[in-house]
Amino acid sequence: MKKLLAVLAGSAATLLTACGGGGSGTTQQLAGDSGSTSPLAAYVGTWQSACDHHDRQVLVIAFKNDGSGSLELTPTGETYFKADCSGPVVATDGMSAKITGKPDGTADMLIKLAENATATSLRVDKITSSVPAYTFLRTGTTVKYVQVDGKNNWCVDVDNGSSCMQDDGMQPALSIPGGLSLRGNELYTVMLDKGAYVLDMHYVKK
Repeated sequence: MKKLLAVLAGSAATLLTACGGGGSGTTQQLAGDSGSTSPLAAYVGTWQSACDHHDRQVLVIAFKNDGSGSLELTPTGETYFKADCSGPVVATDGMSAKITGKPDGTADMLIKLAENATATSLRVDKITSSVPAYTFLRTGTTVKYVQVDGKNNWCVDVDNGSSCMQDDGMQPALSIPGGLSLRGNELYTVMLDKGAYVLDMHYVKK
């Protein structure tokens, strides 16, 4: 089992685990004058992770249309038939609700960008990510809704077996601190874990 979608700067998506993933998005424009002058404007767009054994994660960031200056984050995942993420997407995973990222200042943080790497100083735009009650959903023409070990799963065939995501039903609303950091066309999301901020996901601009 592996984490499917990004924590999105400490968001509710950290609860999503699966043997696969799915989804994509298109670049969204800034919403309103408050967005166009915000330091968070650099994060607006579509970001994708590296391929991870059939799976690729996609994160679309836009400004909310309410003029608050908060971000709207839409995570999806893609499951490919081939382990190198070539060829067609066979499953798309997503959430039934969008995540709101409320600005919470900036901070310089020492973050390990790889498991055995020395900590690197990052300027992080802190945000508080919140999401209302939500469910996860997997779609695709070959996705099957089946029971695995007595639990409901969405499963899809891949070239070396199958990729399954458990259906855990409605999840409670959450609000969790995290942050975003840019280095060129690379986006790092961080999350608060046991009192310290740690790396969650690494993306590049799509």
